[in-house]
Amino acid sequence: MHSWLEVDDAGRQVLARRGTGIVTAIVPLGDASTAATLVRVEIQCDAPVGSPRAIKYSVHPLLASDDDLLAVAHRALDSASVVEWTVEWHRHDWIPSDLPVSSLNLTSDARARLAGLEPVEVPDSILTGSRDRLS
Repeated sequence: MHSWLEVDDAGRQVLARRGTGIVTAIVPLGDASTAATLVRVEIQCDAPVGSPRAIKYSVHPLLASDDDLLAVAHRALDSASVVEWTVEWHRHDWIPSDLPVSSLNLTSDARARLAGLEPVEVPDSILTGSRDRLS
């Protein structure tokens, strides 16, 4: 997983992360009586290269229901294929902009937004080798 800082249009720091994983859920948010305007995409993240997976890590970014990435997320969920994801954490409006993003509690002080999602081509030789090791 790679992380970096960006600056949004208002001059506030944004934390961005990119990695690979599998889409495990897509959940519409909002009242059941109205059409959802936001969906939460759950992505189970791959462990960093060279590190054993001791703790499962997942991201739960939000996405507008009319965003083109939603169709990509549905295809990835249906096929259980590996994706490369990019998520940006934007601070809530009530969090002062002069606080560095590194000092925020991302769970309560920021909102995760899905900024990128694309399938990753995995060569058959890698998949075959993985199956052989499991046998």
